Amino acid sequence: MAEQSTEQGGQQPESTFRPLTRSERRSLWLKEYGEQDVALQSWARLVEQQNLEIEVMFQMHGLLIFGTMVSTADYSRFYIDLHENMYRQSEPETADFLQEYYTALVPPPDQPEIGPEGLPVMFRYAHLRDATIISGGHRIKVPYWRGKINQIDAFVVGASASE
Repeated sequence: MAEQSTEQGGQQPESTFRPLTRSERRSLWLKEYGEQDVALQSWARLVEQQNLEIEVMFQMHGLLIFGTMVSTADYSRFYIDLHENMYRQSEPETADFLQEYYTALVPPPDQPEIGPEGLPVMFRYAHLRDATIISGGHRIKVPYWRGKINQIDAFVVGASASE
């Protein structure tokens, strides 16, 4: 009967939202964890928890990306300050929105190592300051760069783009 009403009325049955069970969250975490570089996760944890700055080179999708790995808080602070200067006077709503957005990216300072699923917290993004992106011999310098950790193919700690 449901098939007839879909064909005749053209309406799909409404799907209801169901939170993931603990078992489903665990399965998703295990899949994601299996795709992670544990060493890079460890460096990201040190940078976030101890506010370290580490010179690195990332290789991803054929690009070489050099820079100083910094915390999410440092990355966010740069963009909050930038947008304050750009928008506060002329577009305060935009400045407020961007400040809320970048503030929400920062993990809480007391973030436990074990998340709500009972599994270790994974860091999903790496942030670089004074980044140099090299592709096919072309160099692009940017003040800050953000990339997905699970998309990084290789990394070298201590590397720099200086010639």
